Amino acid sequence: MIELYHRWLPAHIADTGPSQSSLDSYRNAFRHLTDLHYEPVTKLRYTDYQRILDGMKRHGLSYSSLKKVRSLISLLEKYALKTEIITKAYAPLLSIGRNRPVRPHHPFSRQKINRLWAALDCHGVDTVLILLYTGMRCGEMLQLQKADVHLRQHCIRITKSKTAAGIRIIPIHHRILPLVETNMSRSGETLIADDAGRPYNYSRYCTVWRSVMQLIRAEGHTTHDCRHTVATLLDNAGANETAKRRILGHAGGDITERVYTHKGLRQLRKCIELLK
Repeated sequence: MIELYHRWLPAHIADTGPSQSSLDSYRNAFRHLTDLHYEPVTKLRYTDYQRILDGMKRHGLSYSSLKKVRSLISLLEKYALKTEIITKAYAPLLSIGRNRPVRPHHPFSRQKINRLWAALDCHGVDTVLILLYTGMRCGEMLQLQKADVHLRQHCIRITKSKTAAGIRIIPIHHRILPLVETNMSRSGETLIADDAGRPYNYSRYCTVWRSVMQLIRAEGHTTHDCRHTVATLLDNAGANETAKRRILGHAGGDITERVYTHKGLRQLRKCIELLK
């Protein structure tokens, strides 16, 4: 099988030009198939592949990991069929079970949000409130440059995001405007920085997050729960679906520069101000 992988990969790169993250994903998925590396691919059967996936499930690996391994098997078999190495593919028969989130997301309750406002003088609380009133991903907030915060227009421009839809404009809610202004007045080039003006990476910020969650008795919450809170609150307030998707940076919200007209920004501001 290892010979097949090393024949398939260059051909796949030449045909599709996959990103570095995709190449890393293939490499990691192939590691899970270690027990089959030196088996002739012509002798591999459904039970051989399924045994690998079942073992991954027993060891608690995520649905996403299982899906990536099955996908790699499918790609390898398609290449092997095309080059007449094998005559039958087993990937369509493989089972990886249902996608059950290891830890479902939980929106913050109104009580917990009120505790944050009551503890505003404590270190890091302002950053959690900024997440809760913008819908930004944590990574987006940590990378946000002061140059992309426009106080006069009361908006934030996200220029670095994990998705194309994430490149967007978010109006600044009136309740967090003073928090944003305070952070803008501090040293450093990023909106969120430590006392020395150094930006936080995600690992360092997690320490701040955990201390805030302990403070408001909300252990167990993750940073991504902030986005689910925003989505839930906007849904409950009857927000315009398109405006909500644009604010959160979800695909399907027609996220392009052309939507940010005066009317479009007004709709986004109306949507964000539904958060109380």
